[in-house]
Amino acid sequence: MAKRPTDPHLIRETIADLRQRLDALPSIDSRTGDLMDQHRRHRAAAEALADHLRTAYGARIAAKAWTNTIRMHGISSSGTSGLHQASRNWIAAAERKLAAIEGNAS
Repeated sequence: MAKRPTDPHLIRETIADLRQRLDALPSIDSRTGDLMDQHRRHRAAAEALADHLRTAYGARIAAKAWTNTIRMHGISSSGTSGLHQASRNWIAAAERKLAAIEGNAS
Protein backbone atom coordinates (compact mmCIF):
# COMPACT_ATOMS: atom_id res chain seq x y z
CA MET A 1 0.00 0.00 0.00
CA ALA A 2 1.41 3.38 -1.01
CA LYS A 3 1.95 5.97 1.68
CA ARG A 4 -0.40 8.95 1.33
CA PRO A 5 1.29 12.37 1.12
CA THR A 6 0.92 14.63 4.13
CA ASP A 7 -1.18 17.76 3.54
CA PRO A 8 0.52 20.67 5.36
CA HIS A 9 -2.57 22.87 5.03
CA LEU A 10 -4.78 20.26 6.70
CA ILE A 11 -2.25 19.78 9.49
CA ARG A 12 -2.11 23.55 10.14
CA GLU A 13 -5.92 23.75 10.25
CA THR A 14 -6.09 20.80 12.62
CA ILE A 15 -3.45 22.30 14.92
CA ALA A 16 -5.36 25.60 15.08
CA ASP A 17 -8.69 23.87 15.72
CA LEU A 18 -7.26 21.54 18.35
CA ARG A 19 -5.36 24.32 20.14
CA GLN A 20 -8.52 26.46 20.32
CA ARG A 21 -10.60 23.57 21.64
CA LEU A 22 -7.98 22.61 24.23
CA ASP A 23 -7.83 26.19 25.49
CA ALA A 24 -11.63 26.13 25.91
CA LEU A 25 -11.65 22.98 28.08
CA PRO A 26 -12.89 23.61 31.64
CA SER A 27 -10.00 24.10 34.03
CA ILE A 28 -9.32 22.11 37.17
CA ASP A 29 -8.21 24.31 40.07
CA SER A 30 -8.03 23.02 43.63
CA ARG A 31 -8.43 26.57 44.95
CA THR A 32 -11.94 27.00 43.55
CA GLY A 33 -15.05 24.87 43.83
CA ASP A 34 -15.49 21.13 44.09
CA LEU A 35 -12.43 19.42 42.65
CA MET A 36 -14.26 16.24 41.65
CA ASP A 37 -17.01 18.23 39.92
CA GLN A 38 -14.36 20.16 37.99
CA HIS A 39 -12.67 16.90 37.03
CA ARG A 40 -15.96 15.41 35.79
CA ARG A 41 -16.70 18.51 33.68
CA HIS A 42 -13.19 18.52 32.24
CA ARG A 43 -13.34 14.80 31.42
CA ALA A 44 -16.77 15.13 29.76
CA ALA A 45 -15.48 18.04 27.66
CA ALA A 46 -12.36 16.04 26.74
CA GLU A 47 -14.56 13.12 25.63
CA ALA A 48 -16.60 15.54 23.48
CA LEU A 49 -13.31 16.79 22.00
CA ALA A 50 -12.29 13.20 21.21
CA ASP A 51 -15.62 12.65 19.45
CA HIS A 52 -15.07 15.84 17.43
CA LEU A 53 -11.57 14.73 16.38
CA ARG A 54 -12.86 11.33 15.32
CA THR A 55 -15.70 12.85 13.30
CA ALA A 56 -13.89 15.82 11.77
CA TYR A 57 -10.46 14.29 11.13
CA GLY A 58 -10.86 10.53 11.38
CA ALA A 59 -8.67 10.47 14.49
CA ARG A 60 -7.95 7.19 16.19
CA ILE A 61 -7.95 7.73 19.93
CA ALA A 62 -7.32 5.16 22.63
CA ALA A 63 -7.64 5.82 26.35
CA LYS A 64 -6.04 3.14 28.47
CA ALA A 65 -5.22 3.03 32.16
CA TRP A 66 -1.55 3.88 31.56
CA THR A 67 -1.63 6.08 28.45
CA ASN A 68 -3.77 7.93 25.93
CA THR A 69 -2.86 7.85 22.25
CA ILE A 70 -3.96 9.94 19.28
CA ARG A 71 -3.29 9.32 15.59
CA MET A 72 -4.39 11.83 12.95
CA HIS A 73 -3.00 12.65 9.50
CA GLY A 74 -0.28 10.01 9.93
CA ILE A 75 1.00 11.65 13.12
CA SER A 76 0.90 9.82 16.45
CA SER A 77 1.32 10.97 20.01
CA SER A 78 0.66 9.75 23.50
CA GLY A 79 0.43 11.08 27.01
CA THR A 80 0.12 9.63 30.47
CA SER A 81 -1.97 12.48 31.88
CA GLY A 82 -5.12 12.18 29.82
CA LEU A 83 -6.38 13.27 26.44
CA HIS A 84 -5.43 16.89 27.14
CA GLN A 85 -1.72 16.04 27.40
CA ALA A 86 -1.84 13.59 24.49
CA SER A 87 -3.44 16.35 22.39
CA ARG A 88 -0.75 18.88 23.34
CA ASN A 89 1.86 16.25 22.47
CA TRP A 90 0.12 15.68 19.12
CA ILE A 91 0.35 19.41 18.37
CA ALA A 92 4.09 19.35 19.12
CA ALA A 93 4.58 16.29 16.89
CA ALA A 94 2.52 17.89 14.11
CA GLU A 95 4.60 21.08 14.29
CA ARG A 96 7.80 19.00 14.02
CA LYS A 97 6.31 17.20 11.01
CA LEU A 98 5.46 20.53 9.36
CA ALA A 99 8.97 21.83 9.98
CA ALA A 100 10.41 18.70 8.35
CA ILE A 101 8.07 19.00 5.36
CA GLU A 102 8.80 22.70 4.89
CA GLY A 103 12.52 22.12 5.33
CA ASN A 104 12.45 19.54 2.56
CA ALA A 105 10.33 21.76 0.30
CA SER A 106 12.82 24.65 0.41
